[in-house]
Amino acid sequence: MEAQTVFYLTDAPEATPAFLQELEYGLSDAFQAFCREHFTFEDPLDYPELRLIAVRTPAELDTALFHTLDERHSLSEDGSHCCLFLLDDELAGRPVFDYRLDGLSLPVWFLTYFPAIPKVLITRPGHAKLHLPSRRWAQKPFSVIANPGKFRERIDHLFASFWLPRFWDALRQYVRRRAGTSWHTPGHNNGNAFGRSPFLHGFHDAFSSMIFRTDLSVSVESLGDLSDPEGHTPLSEAQRLASEIFGTAQSCFVTNGTSTSNKAMLMTLLRPGEAVLLDRNCHKSVHHAVVMAGAVPRYLPARYNARLGVWGPIALDDLKAELARAQTLPEAQRPKMLVITTCTYEGIVYPVWEIGRLCEEAGLLFYADEAWAPYLAFHPYYTRTLPDGRQMRYNAVSEIGGAHFAVQSTHKALAAFSQASMIHVSNRFKALLETDSGKPFRWLRRRFHLHGHGSYEKFSHDLHEVLRYWHSTSPHYPTLATLDMAGIQMRLEGLFILEQRLHWVAAFQQRVAALVGRPIHECFAGLRAIAGNDPKWKAQGYFHDPLKMMLVFRNAKACEEFKRLLHGAHIQWEKATSVTILFLVTVGTVREHFEYLFRCIRQMQDAIGLPDALPADAETLGQAIAGQPAVLPRDAALCDGELLPLEACEGRICSQLLVPYPPGIPVFIPGLRITRPMIDLILDIIRREGTDAVHGLFVRGKHAFVEVLNRDEEHRVTTV
Repeated sequence: MEAQTVFYLTDAPEATPAFLQELEYGLSDAFQAFCREHFTFEDPLDYPELRLIAVRTPAELDTALFHTLDERHSLSEDGSHCCLFLLDDELAGRPVFDYRLDGLSLPVWFLTYFPAIPKVLITRPGHAKLHLPSRRWAQKPFSVIANPGKFRERIDHLFASFWLPRFWDALRQYVRRRAGTSWHTPGHNNGNAFGRSPFLHGFHDAFSSMIFRTDLSVSVESLGDLSDPEGHTPLSEAQRLASEIFGTAQSCFVTNGTSTSNKAMLMTLLRPGEAVLLDRNCHKSVHHAVVMAGAVPRYLPARYNARLGVWGPIALDDLKAELARAQTLPEAQRPKMLVITTCTYEGIVYPVWEIGRLCEEAGLLFYADEAWAPYLAFHPYYTRTLPDGRQMRYNAVSEIGGAHFAVQSTHKALAAFSQASMIHVSNRFKALLETDSGKPFRWLRRRFHLHGHGSYEKFSHDLHEVLRYWHSTSPHYPTLATLDMAGIQMRLEGLFILEQRLHWVAAFQQRVAALVGRPIHECFAGLRAIAGNDPKWKAQGYFHDPLKMMLVFRNAKACEEFKRLLHGAHIQWEKATSVTILFLVTVGTVREHFEYLFRCIRQMQDAIGLPDALPADAETLGQAIAGQPAVLPRDAALCDGELLPLEACEGRICSQLLVPYPPGIPVFIPGLRITRPMIDLILDIIRREGTDAVHGLFVRGKHAFVEVLNRDEEHRVTTV
């Protein structure tokens, strides 16, 4: 097991080899003891040591962390195992925060490239007191590290502040030491209903006892309750630590998915009749949320890539045009929010810093559905150097620019159970609400005000009140524990996990390209294949996440044959179109997975490549996602309606969603007037994949029906 690394930036004369060795041993012993106490359940485990790497200047630190300083996308071996930084408060007689790297002050440099890794400022008597930049920094006097054995308790406390999984630790301790006779829910009673049944005993054994013993109830008040987030319980403390790790003003755990997160957030932020700019590529839960909030959607121009059967990103030029149009409207009709999915299912990541700037100029909140990329904050690969020299991050919520809110499906790519999700509120939103005095966000300060002033506490209260509409009052405690652990894991070893997988993907794609005899971009769909050949996409900062590997095939027949081959090899993909198959690389992907997939590719290497031609119905497919709502979606969704055969509903107003799944992006939406291309698209999916592939269809026998407004209702609903 490879050692974790601690980088110590010091030029102190006391930092002799003997001193550094003593410090390394002391920190390492404390770290291993901490891991044994808080991460082990029953069996004793060996945990990695801490290895101390001392550097004398910021430039040496920079060199030690990266393979090359030209593009800080690839970490050195030591850099990929980094879990902690120590910094003397002065170097060569100057305060350490006065130093700069890449034109950035040292705190901002750390924020840009290593935001989640904890930093400890080592202070000396007589030195100027430095203000800690954020909660991600801690401070210790030099005497503590000079004698780690003597001050072991303070070092233990420091480690706990960075890496202690608050909720899991409390849950584990309760199960091991305090749990006894249970007279509360859930009814299986610590697994007794399964383990003591002659018929269900095997089910109990298959899951092991721990999953049942930790499935507790809010009756165990000491652990905390999602409905009471303000208290000082292990659950609320775990959410506060997640906020620190992800760099937010507030982070909330959600146990029933990002679908619920989207609904709660939009219902908190929007009011009936208010307009919202919407990426047509949004997940169906966003469209559900618009209906529930009573909002008026304004769909941004969507690009359907008919050649691959996937959705392209919204163009910045289209967004700018829509924002300019919005400024010509009366203030009451101007949109209050923009909702965009970044990264998309296929891996397209938006230049969130630029979109955030545009939204703030126009007085809109920027809401990012980041369900598919909860890991973007944990590796310097996901940074961008702008032409003016600024370094920006691709994770949506960042302290150096981006979205005001993000929701993440922790379970999709990190180590969490299904339905585990997080809501993140940015520090920038808090500043807009409480300190910004400009006219564009006057409406926001009126909405969440206390004593006549914008109040973040009022917003937080309203958010949690709406979350109570959606949270189960019996949340699944094991799921909450995985949310707690997912953030801890990424802070401790996220650099290494992502560095490793980024290398695996690059090597695999090169290997496939060499086998097939084609360039990588003709074997795996990236930014060019998905968004188009126009160089503006890359120039404007759009980016493809390599951890979304989409293999492309020359025709639909080849793709179907390859899927049968994968089934035979017991390999399950994430989603597929007629000519693509998407493979997700997550924190749980192992190296052997690539080898198994390569064996299949080798058997059908001639099938790999961009499709030979556009499908015959390419124009129809593009037309199917055009159009704006004719009536208010909420009014349409709440009508009595009538069922019509799918083939016969052209020209009528839809009162329901029809959603091809995956990926969960609606074609029919309440309030839209149904067109022939919309009908043809759904019929084509039914022919290829069956009616089960379209959520919302009413099917009887061989006939599919859709609900539309009846004629009387068409005259009574609110038009938009």
